[in-house]
Amino acid sequence: MAGVILNKPKCVLLLGASNDQLFIIKTAHELGVETAVLDANPDAPGLKLATYSAPINFSDIPKVIEFVNDLKNKGVNVCGVTTMGSDVPHIIAKIAKAFNWVGPSEETGRIATNKYEMKCRFRDKGIPIPQFSLVNSAQEIKDRWQKWNCKKVIIKPTDRAGSRGVRLIEKQEEVEEAFQYALSNSKIGQVQLEEYLDGLQISTESILTKDKCVTPGFADRVYENMQAFWPQIMENGGWVPTVLNSSARAEVNDLVEKAARAFGIVKGVSKGDVVLHPSRGPMMIEMAARLSGGDFCESLVPLGTGVNYVEAALRIALDEPVDFEKLKPTKNLAVANRYFFPPAGALEGIVGVEEIEKMPEVVKMNFFYKVGDNIPVIQNHGQRAGVIVVVSANREAAQALVDKIYSTIRFKINGKYFSAAPIEYSSK
Repeated sequence: MAGVILNKPKCVLLLGASNDQLFIIKTAHELGVETAVLDANPDAPGLKLATYSAPINFSDIPKVIEFVNDLKNKGVNVCGVTTMGSDVPHIIAKIAKAFNWVGPSEETGRIATNKYEMKCRFRDKGIPIPQFSLVNSAQEIKDRWQKWNCKKVIIKPTDRAGSRGVRLIEKQEEVEEAFQYALSNSKIGQVQLEEYLDGLQISTESILTKDKCVTPGFADRVYENMQAFWPQIMENGGWVPTVLNSSARAEVNDLVEKAARAFGIVKGVSKGDVVLHPSRGPMMIEMAARLSGGDFCESLVPLGTGVNYVEAALRIALDEPVDFEKLKPTKNLAVANRYFFPPAGALEGIVGVEEIEKMPEVVKMNFFYKVGDNIPVIQNHGQRAGVIVVVSANREAAQALVDKIYSTIRFKINGKYFSAAPIEYSSK
């Protein structure tokens, strides 16, 4: 068990209690830190795991403040706030300000949750980015596209995450539908157009203090064989370690630090999406002022490198020093996470699970739908049907495991059995 942060236990406020937040709750407890966890869903699993909890919608700031003050009045030493997976740095900023805790500034929170303001900040600070523009009509998109003279463009709402409302298009006749789709998914009625850049995409997660930035989270994103979802941009997990050499990785590390500082992050965490363009080098796509959900910091990095940087994120939230030595890799294994993409319909069963569960290299296999559920047409990351994580000595062996899983697991939908490999999605 990791050492206790202070002799007297501190308590950290964590926003969200879904499966995405379980790892940070467990990590806090391993540090000897109590947890106060909020989620609007009274059945969220993290509420039972927490030291203290309440079914509160954490976007209701006055209720959150009341909850914290109530704990403080009872003698609970609540002294920090953070999250994992929830894209709410603007909410964390307000809570941290109310209690004078470490957290992103309100300006950082605002920029991090609006893709247009984000791109404007990057542009103003000299961070390399694709061409971008706010657009108010399909015709404006066509005009901009012609001026940019690029093959493909991305149309997205400025205020959503998890690929919601995003389309990648390459034909003029696709513009109107893509614009309306993005507009319908925006909560604030704002649509952004971006130049699409070819190249390997990288996910990063960095730990920042005033004088230092370390990026222990570094994974190659997987978009191969995802043509079946066109024009949606659907990611199918990632790879650790990266295929990049040390020089290219250093370039990416330098870029994400500059981007995080441009955000105004002095002490905190940042999650970067980078594309390594063949001729223009590494360029920022987006950045979040938070830890990722899913398997990046929970599985890929700890399993592949031995580093649990969620611990460092907790220490920052509690205004404790970060042990940067613990952010250095202690092992080098190949780790892959992949998702299940069954066709839409009534889920009647899943077969092949027991065979896969016997494989020691399969360290995680979760399904997001249960028998009796109706699986929708998958259009964003939140609709994927499940996840697997495998560990092996190298990529070739890990890929063989992934292929074995996709060929073994079958989803019974509307009376028929289907593989959930993404490459087969369009044929179903």
